[in-house]
Amino acid sequence: MALDFTSMKKLAEGKTKVIYENPADPKTVYMVFKDDITAGDGAKHDVIRGKAAVDWRTNRDIYEYLNRRGVKTHYLSSPEEKVSLVRRLDFKINLEVVSRRVAAGSILKWGKAAEGDRFDPPVTQFHYKDDPLHDPMLDDAYVEFIIKNKQGGEWYAEMRERNTQILLVLEEAFAAFGLQLVDMKLEYGLIGEEVFVIDEITGGSFRLWPYRKPKPDLNKPNVLSELDPSGRLDKDTYRMGGALEQVQSKFERIAEITGKFSQL
Repeated sequence: MALDFTSMKKLAEGKTKVIYENPADPKTVYMVFKDDITAGDGAKHDVIRGKAAVDWRTNRDIYEYLNRRGVKTHYLSSPEEKVSLVRRLDFKINLEVVSRRVAAGSILKWGKAAEGDRFDPPVTQFHYKDDPLHDPMLDDAYVEFIIKNKQGGEWYAEMRERNTQILLVLEEAFAAFGLQLVDMKLEYGLIGEEVFVIDEITGGSFRLWPYRKPKPDLNKPNVLSELDPSGRLDKDTYRMGGALEQVQSKFERIAEITGKFSQL
């Protein structure tokens, strides 16, 4: 029997998902995907029919893979299409944590990196979630100060370590399909005193670039010659003005790939 969300309390609604209470278990909630897509901190907004189901598949397959690899996440199951059952948070940490393997996107504007520069080890940065301020980044020196001197600093240390771990785990997984995980953005929350990865992990959470050749040399200081940004499989297609049909096709390709993570 399909879940009846009309009889459930809506706890929150964001740009791409709605969160409902679970009357049968107060320790869990339902995360329901929407067909909406946004960019520019919500300034750009469209609806792509069928996107919710595609994102749900990608999210399910990535989280199940991470759970198998021992990563502490909020994800429990996917009881029906477009719906995930997740642990209910005690506290949502109002940060976006970004880990980068290859320089792309906003870091090219404010950093000293050139597109394709490879970070080894990956760099991880914290951004305060605030759309009007465009999610400003916390200074690395201040993050170090928080970790060493402030209550809750251990959460920052754990998020940084966890984000890097997930980047490396998923980089390895996507590499099996000839794709480079360029960077990724994750969110976190507390259940009790434990830190959990939360929210969705979909085509809007990361950048994926295909290999330009079967056996690329990915140990160069700059790997742009080894990768093919023009074949990107991520939300940059939407950010750059691509047709909605093209965006959906890219997301469907991601879902096809993550659907094979169960074989890894």
